[in-house]
Amino acid sequence: MRIRTHTNPFNYFTRMESLDFSTVLPHFSGTFDFEVGFGRGLFIRHYATMFPERSIVGIEVRKNPVELLKIKLKKEAIKNAYVIHGTAEICLADMIPDGSLNRVFIFHPDPWFKKRHHKRRVINPKFLVQLRPKLAPNATLYVSTDVAPLWDSMEETILDSGYFNTIEDPVFWETCYLTNWQAFSKRDQRTTYFGTYQLRHEENSH
Repeated sequence: MRIRTHTNPFNYFTRMESLDFSTVLPHFSGTFDFEVGFGRGLFIRHYATMFPERSIVGIEVRKNPVELLKIKLKKEAIKNAYVIHGTAEICLADMIPDGSLNRVFIFHPDPWFKKRHHKRRVINPKFLVQLRPKLAPNATLYVSTDVAPLWDSMEETILDSGYFNTIEDPVFWETCYLTNWQAFSKRDQRTTYFGTYQLRHEENSH
């Protein structure tokens, strides 16, 4: 049986200090990729190794996975990845410069099944409004889940925002996408839903 360790993001209030990312990312050139809720960090490690010329930053609300991933990154000498403890909302507000995110990854976020808890879901209208100014021109959002109702909600929220167009990126999903959750989904014979969205051209000009 798989168990989700839910952490209510509304219970996290710690503000973050601004950071010059060039001091922690050797290839930082003003833009980077960003994973929201990296869990055990399998994707970050895989992605950073595949693309040593890119920079990736991860945010996770649970502290233990952050500390464990820091150890793994150091042990594996992965220097183009940097991880932060906190919520995406606070991180975006306090640390992420406008126009700095090339790719944003949100894989298997907590579904928060109860209707009264839907506001805790990562992808919500308020989050997308906050994310929008942080995106670089032609930025891409990658989303996955094996929970059908959550998929419907996320896709509807993303498209209703008016910020994104749906695009295809099969190479990414076939070669770059790697998470611990995939094994659970395969074992339970659950369908995994994938979405790739690019910032609309009219939004790029704003």
